[in-house]
Amino acid sequence: MNASLSQQQIRTVRQLITNDIAYYIQYQKRGNSSGGMMSNEEYQLFIDNNNALVYAANNQIVDGMASDYALKIEPNGLLTIKNLKVINFDFVAQINQLINQVNLLQQSIGTTEQDITDIRNDIDTINQELSRQTHFRGYYLLNSDIQNLPDSANGGFSFSAESGTVWMYDQNWYNNGNIVPDQVTPASDATPLSDGTATAGISTEYSRGDHTHPLNITTTIPPSDSVSGSVGTANYYARNNHSHPLNITTSILPQDSASGSVGTANYYARNDHLHPINVETNPSNIPIVNGVGANGSSSFYARQDHVHPQQLTYDGNVTATKFIKAGGTANEILLADGSTKQNIIAGRSFSVIDPEQYVKLYTILAVNATIDNSIKFEVTTRTGFGLLQLNQHWTNGQGASEYQYLFIPTLASGVRSAWVLLFNDSVDRYGELWCKIDYYSYNTYIYATEVSAFQGNITNILTTDGQTQLPDDYSVIQQLFPNQYSTALQINPIVNGTFNEGIRISRNPANLWSNIQFGADPNSDIGYIDNQWLIGSTGNNTVNPLGFIIVKAGQEGTSSGLQINQYGNVLNFYGQMNSGNIQINPTAILGFDDGLRIARTIENTGSASIELGCSRTSNGGAIQGQWVIYTPSINAQQAPQSFIIAVASQAAEDVTRGLQISADGNTLTFNGRVL
Repeated sequence: MNASLSQQQIRTVRQLITNDIAYYIQYQKRGNSSGGMMSNEEYQLFIDNNNALVYAANNQIVDGMASDYALKIEPNGLLTIKNLKVINFDFVAQINQLINQVNLLQQSIGTTEQDITDIRNDIDTINQELSRQTHFRGYYLLNSDIQNLPDSANGGFSFSAESGTVWMYDQNWYNNGNIVPDQVTPASDATPLSDGTATAGISTEYSRGDHTHPLNITTTIPPSDSVSGSVGTANYYARNNHSHPLNITTSILPQDSASGSVGTANYYARNDHLHPINVETNPSNIPIVNGVGANGSSSFYARQDHVHPQQLTYDGNVTATKFIKAGGTANEILLADGSTKQNIIAGRSFSVIDPEQYVKLYTILAVNATIDNSIKFEVTTRTGFGLLQLNQHWTNGQGASEYQYLFIPTLASGVRSAWVLLFNDSVDRYGELWCKIDYYSYNTYIYATEVSAFQGNITNILTTDGQTQLPDDYSVIQQLFPNQYSTALQINPIVNGTFNEGIRISRNPANLWSNIQFGADPNSDIGYIDNQWLIGSTGNNTVNPLGFIIVKAGQEGTSSGLQINQYGNVLNFYGQMNSGNIQINPTAILGFDDGLRIARTIENTGSASIELGCSRTSNGGAIQGQWVIYTPSINAQQAPQSFIIAVASQAAEDVTRGLQISADGNTLTFNGRVL
């Protein structure tokens, strides 16, 4: 052979030879066997639907496929033999016969090498054509197999081994009359046309796979851009490296104007273009002095280094449009009359973690005059704000005789305690104001914002560092408490409604106490001192919960003071009932609900009694002439739960004295004698 065949071409040639052999066998034995088959009475040689040459029993062949076989040659040349006995007795003879017939066929059509070469060329042509077709239906032995194909559609085609031609389908299957043609439709040998006006064309030839259209490009210079633009009439494409002529202006750009303009130029601006500066160049036109606000009408921009004329007059009221005077500090505020006032007199920051720190806020000196000195401090800390104002009055010959203050402590931590410390006596006396910064207050800022003093009597404002404790050489110390008044307080109610007049004190959210303390320690807001009294409502942690009490402070107990229960129907004074004569007017009509009812100390099992002629100062024991009407407990050894009237001093759990009625009500005794 002139050239080696690929494996796919060899398989294709083998299949074609097989088709020719099968066709030849069918042609030679058309009168004795079915198409595409060579058989004896039990076995037959045929080509199955997968193009394999199969030798199988007749009863194993269904619809062109064998469920079992004696011998099988795959299209790729693989030989499979399953039953040598059958092959030895029958198939070998048929193969020999087939070889002889192939030899005769090869002799009749020329040498085998030339046939293979021709077939290879035909196969190449068919494969090229088939690659362009989407309706190829396959290879078939007989023309009738193709004519009876189901689901045929226009454009379909198949190859017939019987006629050696391609069959086409157009309404019906027809033989195109060519034996393995180069292609179903011939290729065009004409040069492809350039793109132009669209047309359907009249050529019946296909374009070759390697065809090339002539370039359809222009050789003229592209025009510049225009305002109106143009669709254009050229039938040419632009090259990818084409360039348009520059469409830029050569004139100087105009200045900005107040009204602006869309413009009429048909040119682009260069990226390095510059507009003429649009500023006032006349030295006589200087910026105007500040005055009444106005948008202005000038179309010029202000230069970066321009300067307005200085405004020299500051007369007029606070609404005048004037500049702030120069020469002040950051802590000064300009007042309407032109004077200044300090915003912060002094300030200092303290960082407190552990331990706590005591800070001296200022020193106040004694003078031989009658005058007031006051100062105000503001506190800022991470838990909020605080305020401390102190006003002291100095009397000639006495020093600091009176003072008043307002103390708003910070929340949680910060500045929550303050003291006034006085040193020495008489006119040599001086005072210091101290505060304490709590543990873990971290950054705390204290500012002196207002001060009013005579001839510098207030000094050393926030000039010292924090200390670990207060000085101990003072002569008098006075702690400052929030919400404390050093004068008489009078309340004049203006609300006209029930329970809304006067002082209202709510309960503590924890223990529910609510009270007023009389005679309390002026230097402390907690605890009590001797002769301190309390009036208010008890909490939930007493024997008279939520009741009313008047008692000496520190003696709040079961039998102390005057107490009224929470329902307002029981009065108790030091554990005794003392409400004068008591009369009971029963309202119940039936049963045993009318009159006085006394329960047992323990329900169903305890005791109960009425004491007559008892002590006026004690709620226990017996005195001379005291009688008792009672019923013993269920645990009494003598007469349990009986009814007894006896002298109080003779009454006991095992009493036999007095008048007694047994628990069942059936026996009456007197001093132990049954009546």
